[in-house]
Amino acid sequence: MVESVLLLSGGIDSTALAYSLEPDLAITVDYGQICADAEVQAATKIADELDLEHHIIEVDCRELGTGSLAGEEQLDSASTPEWWPFRNQLIITMAATEALRRDANEIISGSVESDQQHADGRKEFYEKMDALLSFQEGSLNISAPAIEQTSEELVEESEAPRSLLGWTHSCHESGTACGQCRGCMKRHRVLDTVFR
Repeated sequence: MVESVLLLSGGIDSTALAYSLEPDLAITVDYGQICADAEVQAATKIADELDLEHHIIEVDCRELGTGSLAGEEQLDSASTPEWWPFRNQLIITMAATEALRRDANEIISGSVESDQQHADGRKEFYEKMDALLSFQEGSLNISAPAIEQTSEELVEESEAPRSLLGWTHSCHESGTACGQCRGCMKRHRVLDTVFR
C-alpha cells in the first residue's frame, strides 16, 4: 500500500525531501512547462538513486501557461517572471488523482519559505488545499513540511549528499541550465552555501 506521495520536480527542495522522508511514491508532473523533459529526466535519476517508485503524469497545459516556464510574456498580475497561473493547484490536483488511485493518505510538497512570494506557495494555500482534498472522496491530505525553512536549511537538515543533488534541474527557461534565471541562481547559491 502507498501511504505517502512526494511531488518530485527534480529540483533541490523536493530532492532533499525525497532523501530524508523516503516516500512510498514519487510523482513528477509534466504539465507542458519548457523545462519538463529535463525535470522528468532529473526526477527519474533521483528516484532511481533512492530506489523510489516513480510515476510521471503528462498533461499538456501549455495553452494555459504564462511567464518564462511557458515561454510566454508574464501577466501584469504575475509575482515573478516564472509565475504560471494556479500552477501548484493544477499539479496537486493531477497528483491527487494518481495518489487516490494508489490508495495513498498524504501528498507531500517541496515548497519552502521563498515560495511564499506566490499565493500558491504560502502556508495558508496548503492549509486550504488540505481542507479541500480531505473534504473530497478519498480524504487525502497535503503537507508542505519545509514551508518555513530556507532551501539551505532544508538541504542541511536532510543531509542529502551533493552527489544526489548534482542530478537536480532547476532552470525555469531551458532544458539545460541557463545559469541566469531565478531557478539556476537559487540552485547555485544553495549548493555553494551548503557544500562550501
